[in-house]
Amino acid sequence: MNVLIISPGALGDTLMLLPALIDLSDRVTITFVGRQPGLDFIRPWVHCAMDMERAGWHRLFTNGQDGEGLPVSKAEIAAAFFTDQDGVIRRNLRSLLPDAIVHLFRSLPPEGESIHAAKYLAQCLKSVGLPVDPVRSIEAVQGGILSKKYGLSGRRNKIVFHPGSGSLEKNHPPEFWANLLKRLCSETDLGRFQPVFLLGPAEESLQFYFKDILQPYDIQIILCPDKERLIKTLNEAAIYFGHDSGITHLSAMFGAPTVALFKKNNAVQWGPLGPNVSVIQAEEPGQELIESILKASKDFLGMLASTKKATLNPAFNGKP
Repeated sequence: MNVLIISPGALGDTLMLLPALIDLSDRVTITFVGRQPGLDFIRPWVHCAMDMERAGWHRLFTNGQDGEGLPVSKAEIAAAFFTDQDGVIRRNLRSLLPDAIVHLFRSLPPEGESIHAAKYLAQCLKSVGLPVDPVRSIEAVQGGILSKKYGLSGRRNKIVFHPGSGSLEKNHPPEFWANLLKRLCSETDLGRFQPVFLLGPAEESLQFYFKDILQPYDIQIILCPDKERLIKTLNEAAIYFGHDSGITHLSAMFGAPTVALFKKNNAVQWGPLGPNVSVIQAEEPGQELIESILKASKDFLGMLASTKKATLNPAFNGKP
C-alpha cells in the first residue's frame, strides 16, 4: 500500500508522528512530507521523505492550478494534518491525486482532551485503515527503539541544558538556568560532568550571558548544531534539562535521562516519550521548581550508578 502523509509542523510536532511511522515502517510504503529539521529524524522510517518547502508543494494551497501536479503523483491513501477551514487543501489533494482516498485531520488533539499527541496522531492514521497500533507504537518509543536504531550507548560524561524552545511563553529566564547549574554542581554529583548549553537561533545572544556568569564552571556552548552534532551531544548526556521543546522530545526518545520543564502546556498531551523521563510542571521558576529538579537529578544519578554497576558486574542483581 502506498501512503502519503503530510505534516508541516516544527520538530516537536513532527516527532509526535514518529511512533506511528515506526510502527508502520515495515507494513506500508510511506512518502512523508514535512519540514526540517524534523525530516532528518523521520527519514530512517519511511520510504521517501520530502521537504514541503521545495518546489511543487505550494500547489496544495492555491485556488487556481497551473497545470502541474504534486511531486508525488500516486497514492492510495493521503493523510494530511492541516487547518483547512476553507477546504482548499482537501480539494487540491483530491484533484491532484484523483486515485487517492483523502483524509484531513487537525494537527493537534483537542485542547483539554486527556490524550497524548502521539496517540492522537496514531489513532488518526488507524482510522483511515492503516495497520498501526497506537498503544504498541508508543510503547516501542518508550522502550528506547530510537537509541537502538541509532546505535546509541554508554559514554555519558556531560550535563546538557537547552534553555530555549520555539516559544518564549514556554521558557524560564536565563537567570533560572544559571542558578540551576550552580545548585546542581554544589548539591549533587553532577559537578563532575562537563556542562553543555545547547542554543538555537532564538537563544544565540544568550551565549555571552552564560559565558560571563558561568565562567568558573568551564561550560561548553553549542550553537545551532546539525543533526550529527546534536545526536552526539544527547548521547553523551548523563542528564538533559530542557523546556517543552523539540530537542527535549528528541532527548527523551534517544533514551537520555531527560528532565522536561513544562510551564503552561498540557504535559498529559505533550509529555516527552522515552525510557528515562521526568516531567516537572511549574509556571514560576522558584525554589520549589529547583528542589523538584534536584530530586529528579539525584534519582537519575542513582539509576545511572546502578546501570554502570550492573554493566561492570553481569552477576549484579540489584541487591547489596
